[in-house]
Amino acid sequence: MCSLDEQEQGLRSMQLGINPDDVEPILRKRQYVLQELVESERDYVRDLGQIVDGYMALMSLGINGGQSANVSDPSSLPPPVPDDLREGKDKIIFGNVEAIYNWHNDVFLQAIEKCGENVGELGPLFKRSERKLHMYIVYCQNKAKSEYIVSEYIDTYFEELRQRLGHRLTICDLLIKPVQRITKYQLLLRDLVRYTEKGSLQDEVDTLSRALHIMTIVPKMANDMMMVGRLQGFDGKITAQGKLLLHGQLYCCTELSKVPSKEFKELQVFLFEQAIIFSEIVGKRTQFIQPVFIYKAHIQMNKMSLDEKFEVGEAGEPLKFLVKSTDPRHTSTGGSGSGASSSGAHCAFVCYAPNPEATNEWVETIKQILQSQRDFLKAIQSPIKYQNEQQRLSGAGGASGSLASQHL
Repeated sequence: MCSLDEQEQGLRSMQLGINPDDVEPILRKRQYVLQELVESERDYVRDLGQIVDGYMALMSLGINGGQSANVSDPSSLPPPVPDDLREGKDKIIFGNVEAIYNWHNDVFLQAIEKCGENVGELGPLFKRSERKLHMYIVYCQNKAKSEYIVSEYIDTYFEELRQRLGHRLTICDLLIKPVQRITKYQLLLRDLVRYTEKGSLQDEVDTLSRALHIMTIVPKMANDMMMVGRLQGFDGKITAQGKLLLHGQLYCCTELSKVPSKEFKELQVFLFEQAIIFSEIVGKRTQFIQPVFIYKAHIQMNKMSLDEKFEVGEAGEPLKFLVKSTDPRHTSTGGSGSGASSSGAHCAFVCYAPNPEATNEWVETIKQILQSQRDFLKAIQSPIKYQNEQQRLSGAGGASGSLASQHL
C-alpha cells in the first residue's frame, strides 16, 4: 500500500504530465541520500562524543589531579598531562568542539531525524540553523594552532589516551571530523536538490536550494578562516582587515627592474578589504600538520597603487602585475630579490598566479577594492556631487550600486 506522501507525489507527477513510473526511482534515490544524511549525522554525533566524553574528560581529570579517580586502583588514574599541555592549551586543542557537540546532540540530530520522514522540512531547518553553523568558522580558525600542539604529542601522550579509551581513531582523526562534516552537508544537499529537480517537486527544490546556498557559503568561510589561522607573526588585528576576498599562492618578487633574471618566490597571499598580506610558506603538509604562513609584509589598500600590466612578457610568459605602497613612510624598493621584510623597507611586489585566469581574478578583485575606495572618498568629500553622478549613471542604465554607497 502506498503512503499518503507517495500518493501525493504520484498525483503531482500526473498533473505535471510526468510518468509516475519515471519519478519513483528518482525519489527512491533521493530517499537513499536522505537516509545517508540521517545515519551519518548519528555517526558524527557519536564521534564528537568520543572527543568530549573521552579525550576532553580524561585531560580535564589529569589536569585537576584525578581527584575523582579511585586512588586504590592506579589503573583508574588518568595518564599525567605533560606540563606543556597545561595552562589552557587543552582549550586550544579542542576549541569550541564541545559547543558544537552539545548543539548537534541536543538539537540538530533530532531535527535531522524528523526530516528523514519529511524532506520538506530540511530546507527551513538549515535556514534556521545558519547562525549556529557559524560555530564551524570559529572552530576552523583555531584548527592550525590545535594541529601544531597535538602533533608534538601524537605518538606519546595522545596515543596513551587513545589506548586507555580503547578508541580505534586517533585524536587527529576525530578533530578533523567537524571540518569534514561541514563540507559533507553541501555534497548531500546538492544531491537532494538534483533528485528533487528531476522529480519536479518545485516547492522543495526552492527550499533545498536555499539550504544548499547556506552550506556553500559556510564551508568556504570556514576554509578561509582555517587558512588565516595558519598565518603567524602579523602584529595587526586580522578581524580589523575586513572580509577576506581572496587567498592563495602567488609568485612574488620585490625586484622592480624589468630584467628576465628576477627570482620569484612562491608566497601565500591574503587579500582583505583593508589590506593585502604577504607571507612565506613554511613546512610541508604531513599526516598530522599543515604548513604555516610566516608574515612577511603587508600593504594597506587605501595606500596602495596597482599596475595591472607591469610586465607583459614574451609569448608564453605570464602577465605580471605590481602592487605598491603609496605610504610616504615606506621607502621605494630596489634590487632585493624576493626578500621583503615586515619593516616597510620593501613595499612593492611584482606578482603573478599559477595560471592566467587566477592572475586576472586577483587583478580584477584588487581593482574593485581600489575603485570602491575612490568612490567612497568622493562621496565623503562631495556628497551632493557624488549622488548626482550616481543618479545620472542610474538614469543612463549604468551600475550605481558601488560599495561606496553602502558606506553612507
